[in-house]
Amino acid sequence: MKNWSASSVLGVLVGWLAVAGTALAGTPAEGMACLARVDLACAERAAEGMPASAAATRFKAALDFHRGDFAPALAQLESVAVQLGDDPEVASDLELYRSTVEATRGFVREHRGDVEITYLPGTDLILVDEAFEVLQAAHDRIGARLGGPPPGGVRLEIYPSADRFIAASSLPAEAVRNTGVVALSKWTRLLLTSPRALGRGYAWKDTVAHEYIHYVVSYQTGDQAPVWLQEGIARSHEVLWRTDDFGPVPVYGQTLLAAALAGDDFVTLEEMHPSMAYLPSAEKAALAFAQVSTMVEHLERSRGVGSVKQVLSRIRAGDDALGAVAGVAGVADGEAFLGEWKASLAQMRLVRKKLDALPTVLGTPEDDFGIDPVLASRADLAGHARLGDLLREQSLHEAALIEYAAATPTDEPQSPMLASRMARSLDALGRTDEAIRLLRSSVEDYPEFALTRKDLGALLLRGGQTRAALDEYRASADVNPFDPEVQASLDTLYATVGQAELAARHRRYRTILQLGGTPPAGASR
Repeated sequence: MKNWSASSVLGVLVGWLAVAGTALAGTPAEGMACLARVDLACAERAAEGMPASAAATRFKAALDFHRGDFAPALAQLESVAVQLGDDPEVASDLELYRSTVEATRGFVREHRGDVEITYLPGTDLILVDEAFEVLQAAHDRIGARLGGPPPGGVRLEIYPSADRFIAASSLPAEAVRNTGVVALSKWTRLLLTSPRALGRGYAWKDTVAHEYIHYVVSYQTGDQAPVWLQEGIARSHEVLWRTDDFGPVPVYGQTLLAAALAGDDFVTLEEMHPSMAYLPSAEKAALAFAQVSTMVEHLERSRGVGSVKQVLSRIRAGDDALGAVAGVAGVADGEAFLGEWKASLAQMRLVRKKLDALPTVLGTPEDDFGIDPVLASRADLAGHARLGDLLREQSLHEAALIEYAAATPTDEPQSPMLASRMARSLDALGRTDEAIRLLRSSVEDYPEFALTRKDLGALLLRGGQTRAALDEYRASADVNPFDPEVQASLDTLYATVGQAELAARHRRYRTILQLGGTPPAGASR
């Protein structure tokens, strides 16, 4: 005899009532509660058969907005705004819906399976294939590890400019500029700024995975996880779509953690609320991210892979987040866990280097040095670097190196832009091994600087190190895919190692860039 669970009985009852013509409809409040829990499927069920009212129309407008149907959402809300009275939340929603309609004007949609990506036709077309692949890999490798994503798939929106992203995100422009926030998971959607909107690009693939993790965590906790835990899980786990381990803490993050540990001057969990975007500087934001990601890594390394999933379950059941972490960690309370985490930092032998954060440059900088973490803000050093460039262009490489040395800060390594310039002069003088060592050191300090990756790849390729060169060109493209020279090199290198499909992909990307966004005739994905 078949055993019937409560959910099975409920399912039969719902089906019987539907056949009988009796509608089971949710209320607008219930539907809004579903959206607040990041449960789109729940909200869609609530909408079925909901009696007409101004509140119902407002809810259905919100549902359309979460689905990405912005124009219908705006039309519905405008149709009932007067009936809803002088409601500040309605006024705020109207403003957001209008700005989002404008920000997404001209976007097209593309579906693969249960993933939808929307973007503005043009050169951002070269992001689409790999964005689908990242989301699929994140689903397969990370989603289940955290308890599983919401039913019904995921939607990613790629904004071609920082202005469009800011308009759709509801974040103030100064928050984006101060802390470098370029993506968001909100309203059951993932919002991403195209890497071409920043002067130097950025690690956009890991960022896609990062926002997907936020989506999963929000669903698994009913959106009850605080910002510090959300960001800690997302930042620590964002690389797991492409690798099996968290990997080392970046040098810049290690430096910030070491200084904070020495002075007991950490960003508090309270300061991180309601968003990292509202911290006063990029340095503070970077320290906060380094703190919370190493907290989560410490929890999982010491208590096992399932520990984060257990924390999320406890939060969904109503536990305080820090208390949930302490409970899974098996310590007395949150303060005990934080003490244990700080002790783990002290055992890490953190690197301390005086490094500057890569600047957030929205749009095209005035010159090459605008994207450099040192030269952008040091006019005295930049002057020597420019003179070095003039000498190098005249093939006066020894003299150029003297000026480049004068452009190097006395208390920190060369900036990545300067390392690139110096390496070119060193190579021209036959000191190629020295140039490679310089570039490798710079990549270790500033791994998200596409130009040094590209220059290192070129030198390695010329030295016959095909696989190593491919790795560097691939890393360069993962930060700035809009460099046609990098795409051409990837085409050649993938063909050389026998990966014809990837070679064809990058040949297509190069052509799209050359044609300003039009895919080549007859090209396949």
